[in-house]
Amino acid sequence: MWLAIVILLVVGVLLILTELIFIPGTTIFGIAGLVLAATGVIMAFVNFGNGTGFSVLGVTFACILVLLFISIRSNTWEKISLKSAINSRVNDDVKNNLWKGDKGIAHSALRPGGKAEFKDIIVEVSTLGQYLEAGTEVRILSIQDNRIIVEPANAEHTKNT
Repeated sequence: MWLAIVILLVVGVLLILTELIFIPGTTIFGIAGLVLAATGVIMAFVNFGNGTGFSVLGVTFACILVLLFISIRSNTWEKISLKSAINSRVNDDVKNNLWKGDKGIAHSALRPGGKAEFKDIIVEVSTLGQYLEAGTEVRILSIQDNRIIVEPANAEHTKNT
């Protein structure tokens, strides 16, 4: 009986710790850990009486507090938290070097967005809905804010014929 109680308590505490440290916000692990730990404590009360039950409850609660304290002191939160922020924007530094009508090559497949190379600079571009394969020659239709709209370079020839 002690083995079952110990297994329930250990697994319950580990699930609660997993919820607190590794995957906060899911609640499934926390609830499962709480249910298992509570089941172990209840089994201790039922099978061994109030004295042992309260002892098991106290030890379980103390273990959870100690593990939580250790996890906070060891900077576990710092190791898994996001510390950097992205302040740049797409094509922010190259928009002054590119003009409407400039021709380049699709560096990746444009479906409808992707990368193209103009004047030895690779930039993010979008089409007006067309899908273009990598290596297709493209021309800049417009530059709106930091969004570069392109079309196939031979599109003008097909419009005039």
